[in-house]
Amino acid sequence: MQHRREFRCAPFPLVMVADKINKGKNMSSDNSKVIGYFAKKSRINVICVEKDACLIAGSESSMQKYLIEIDQDQNKNISVSKARFGDIFKAMKLGARYAFDKESYSRFYPLGIKNKLVLAKANFNEEEGRKFFTVQIG
Repeated sequence: MQHRREFRCAPFPLVMVADKINKGKNMSSDNSKVIGYFAKKSRINVICVEKDACLIAGSESSMQKYLIEIDQDQNKNISVSKARFGDIFKAMKLGARYAFDKESYSRFYPLGIKNKLVLAKANFNEEEGRKFFTVQIG
């Protein structure tokens, strides 16, 4: 029997923050680095797992795989976009939660530490079915 993960589409600050960041401001090299990919049904409704954590996958193909695992019927009309460090960082400062897969967290973690975030090292124990590591600051 396959276990389905909790899936929901929620309003999320990631896209709204990205809109503000990209309006004529120079981003540092860290801010523009791609951490992974997020999925959204609309401009402000992103795909969340583990209650209200925005899912960040390390690749587009991983995201497609997760969407199928989560719910095959609900992944229609979903677009996948790049998630950049600066967008995630600013949304986290607003209280957003993120669920990273192993590949995306390996990109996020060193940049977060460099930018003075207090982050735990992730334990992705595949035997326990743990594919995502959830992070929230502040």
